[in-house]
Amino acid sequence: MALTSPVRLETATIAHGSLTTNSVHDIGTVPRNCVVLAAGSECIAAATVGGANAVSLGVTGGDIDAQGTVDINAGKAAAAIVTAANGLTNVTNADTLISAKLAGSNAPSAGSYKFFVVYQPLGATGAAEEVDRDRLA
Repeated sequence: MALTSPVRLETATIAHGSLTTNSVHDIGTVPRNCVVLAAGSECIAAATVGGANAVSLGVTGGDIDAQGTVDINAGKAAAAIVTAANGLTNVTNADTLISAKLAGSNAPSAGSYKFFVVYQPLGATGAAEEVDRDRLA
């Protein structure tokens, strides 16, 4: 098995007007045979959030909080990152679309965010001669 680097998928910047209560934002598709390491939010422009807003991070159309939740109110300063560590519990057995669903109250009235997921491929990705030798050093 070749050594691989973790992969980060993220949304485009989403402005406060699109971050409404119960809105769902697709982050991206994690390929089969990968472990989701973490998911979270990154504040791009300082936000105004009226109180806790626990964003659920999980499987679109399925277990919407499979990767946990993050409170975007706790990370509303520009460049603040709030992460839900997955604890290495979910290995994808099919391509899996991950999304972020905002809570039913306290939608942002200013600012913008990105949502992300970090995963590690587990399957063989190339022959041994294709291993990045710098990773072995």
